[in-house]
Amino acid sequence: MTRTDPGIGTPSAPHQPAASPPQRTIKENTIMSATDATELDADYDVVVIGSGASGLSAAVEAAGKGLRVAVLEKMEHIGGSSAFAEGHAAFESEEQISRGIEVTKDQGFNTLMDYSHWRADPSIVSRFVDNAATTIRKLKDLGIIYEEVIVTAPDQPNELVTWHIPEGEVAHVLDVLEAEARRRGVDVFLQTPAKRLLTRDGRIAGVEAQDADGQSVRLGARAVVVGTGGYAANPEMFNTYARNPVGEHLINIGNPGNTGDGLAMMFEAGAVPFESIGTALLNPFVRGKTPTSNTAVAGFQPYLWVDRDGRRFVNEICGLDFGNAGDVVAGLPGAYYWSIIDASQIEHLVADGNEVGLGIYVRNYEKLTNLPTELAADVDGDFPVFRADTIAELASAIGVDAQVLTAEVDEYNRYCQDGRDPRFHKDPAYLRPLVRAPYYAIKMEPAIMITMGGIKIDDRMRCVDAAGEAIPGLYSVGCDAGGLFGESYSLPVPGTANGFALTSGWLAADDIAERIARSAL
Repeated sequence: MTRTDPGIGTPSAPHQPAASPPQRTIKENTIMSATDATELDADYDVVVIGSGASGLSAAVEAAGKGLRVAVLEKMEHIGGSSAFAEGHAAFESEEQISRGIEVTKDQGFNTLMDYSHWRADPSIVSRFVDNAATTIRKLKDLGIIYEEVIVTAPDQPNELVTWHIPEGEVAHVLDVLEAEARRRGVDVFLQTPAKRLLTRDGRIAGVEAQDADGQSVRLGARAVVVGTGGYAANPEMFNTYARNPVGEHLINIGNPGNTGDGLAMMFEAGAVPFESIGTALLNPFVRGKTPTSNTAVAGFQPYLWVDRDGRRFVNEICGLDFGNAGDVVAGLPGAYYWSIIDASQIEHLVADGNEVGLGIYVRNYEKLTNLPTELAADVDGDFPVFRADTIAELASAIGVDAQVLTAEVDEYNRYCQDGRDPRFHKDPAYLRPLVRAPYYAIKMEPAIMITMGGIKIDDRMRCVDAAGEAIPGLYSVGCDAGGLFGESYSLPVPGTANGFALTSGWLAADDIAERIARSAL
């Protein structure tokens, strides 16, 4: 198992690991544990599984408290899905206050609870809301600069201004955290997947892992923090827990390493799932595209969407909340829809800008200047994008009944002309008719960034068993931890998942340090 100096992922694609310093292996430091007389390859106060925002936050905080810390990462580079995040949520932060933005902790708590229909755990929500502003201060102390505090969709009602966007986005935050962890003496081991948790006398005693050479290694620990990012890249596990079992249809736009390893290890150690373990952050997307794709953004504009039979099925304004739109597409027959657009709408998107973007990859109202060129290339390429000079020809290209699709387009155009949608009651501002060839059909499928929900924990981030008792020495953070969400991601509080990841990590470390100090671990 090697300790290396990794690179950091970017929102579009992870960097490759940077040039590594001289390597050394854990095997060089094989020792005997004084507690169980079992041969170990190393002994630590804390072993962190996963090097995303939650794991690195925990490692930096624990090392800052004087604890001996190791981080295990199964991928070739650190970051996890956090490397794809743009910002993170906080309430009553100094960044909000300095900008005259008033979002109280009371508002944050009540919005998160109301949006979850009170299925979230109030104690977990409260701990996050009360401490997220401290996360901002901790990161600023490490040199992080925040460029703006914004919302994701200006037309989305009741959205709180909580999205703190750092320079370089969260990928840069991870870079800083990794450097600070190393400076504080944390051992970071890449290509070293954890395999199981070691237990003794009803408590966690360490981790068994596998190094890059395939050798088994055993690390002793007084506490283990699991932050492996959920199971978004595990279709079988997704089908086990998710409300819509469409694992085989998912487009993974997050970390390919999020395969639920940490969840499986915690279950084996006696942890239990939180009721919202099936919660996932989905959004409609074009297979094979990147988040900056103009075609993908055009596909979830609130114009005309039809299902696999060519029939309109929803008020397309749901696309203003990409999480809602993702849940909608996952529930459709075949888990896809066709977005039908025409030349006039393309001209509008190029000249005037989009109605709804995708985070800061494609900003709200940004002009999609590359859309015509990208669409032309997509039609000629391997992407599910089709072009035709008539609606009937377009129907044939996508395999739907021409009479059905033509009737749907004619009806929709009448609604646009009348300025009223009696079928699905769409705001007239988004009723844009299809009036001029060429016409395009863009196939939109469910893309997944992360899953949420995970393990049931107490408000100190400790995993609990079926009896509700804390499992000594076992902590779950970030997307592996449950309690913050109901049945869907909380879009009215943008940045919630990454804010919780960064905050839960250091909260777990603080609890571990306090218990070690009084010999309670």
